[in-house]
Amino acid sequence: MYRVSIIIPVYNVQKHIGRCLESIFAQECDNTEIECILVDDCSQDDSMKIITQMLKEYTGPIRFIVNSHPTNCGHCTARNTGLEVACGDYVLFVDSDDALKPGSISYIITELDKIKVNVDVIVCNAFSTRDNKPMMDLGEVPELIDNREEEGLCRLLAREIVQHSWNKLVNRKFLIENKLYFKDGIINEDLLWSYLLFQHAKDILLLPCITYIYEDDNSGSITNTPYNRIEKIITSRIIICNKILSSPPQNITEDYYSYLYYCFIRALDLYERNGKELIQYKEELYSIRNRLLKGVRKRKYYFLYLFFLTSIKPFYFVSYLRLFRSYFNAIIKKVVELDRIVRFR
Repeated sequence: MYRVSIIIPVYNVQKHIGRCLESIFAQECDNTEIECILVDDCSQDDSMKIITQMLKEYTGPIRFIVNSHPTNCGHCTARNTGLEVACGDYVLFVDSDDALKPGSISYIITELDKIKVNVDVIVCNAFSTRDNKPMMDLGEVPELIDNREEEGLCRLLAREIVQHSWNKLVNRKFLIENKLYFKDGIINEDLLWSYLLFQHAKDILLLPCITYIYEDDNSGSITNTPYNRIEKIITSRIIICNKILSSPPQNITEDYYSYLYYCFIRALDLYERNGKELIQYKEELYSIRNRLLKGVRKRKYYFLYLFFLTSIKPFYFVSYLRLFRSYFNAIIKKVVELDRIVRFR
């Protein structure tokens, strides 16, 4: 009998929490005990009223636990609180504006039971409502990865596996033993958490079926970013980049630097657009940029070096081109491929 803990932070999500909870109700599984931990991070709307009413009417086997913060602490702390309360063998983080597909837990546990291996991380596919398609190509059959040679980490760095925390069922004991908590006080925390997760994991199971519905409204785009959030993004990305730079993989590759640049470039972009008000972050951002340039030049990743030069004036004008922004991921992937071809000649 498996035990699964679903952890859902709750903060001002009255428009979405009902659908999210309904998707949890649809997760009954014969060979699994499921608990769902809802962490109220001092919601100021009717989110908790909706939850209370729905839980009163629910009559299924899933055990629900409501934990309330005395003050608003943020998404990371709410997830950590849920992890501390959880009793399951595995934990699954779910964002309150998203949803699980019916039968997702049953599907995951059935596939886990087949391989008879106590894996650290199980990655499932997700569906993006904005792109109206699966977010990854995980093949057609389950794949067990031995990550001792960092194969899983390399696939995360290449963004073949998305960095979000919510499409992963993770061994709770493994998380606690390796102190893989979310960094308090930052946003975009999944960029760092997933990196460290895959750096420590030994066995990873990839499951091709879609289990998660990601409600991506593109609110994180440059034009939709409110000013009071800009500084938070910049400081968070500085912390994330410095932490990843201080904890490199055993085998540093082009993908390691492309992932770092992916984490870094949004912070730089926001700074360049609002530099007069955020001048205090100039030194730290430019220091990270210089470390990236120095790193790829030292390893003779010359195509990446040229690409990274677009972060420096006067070449920075390239980043303002709509075509460049639209195809950023595709472009940097091709750049990595070019460096790899040159390296193996």
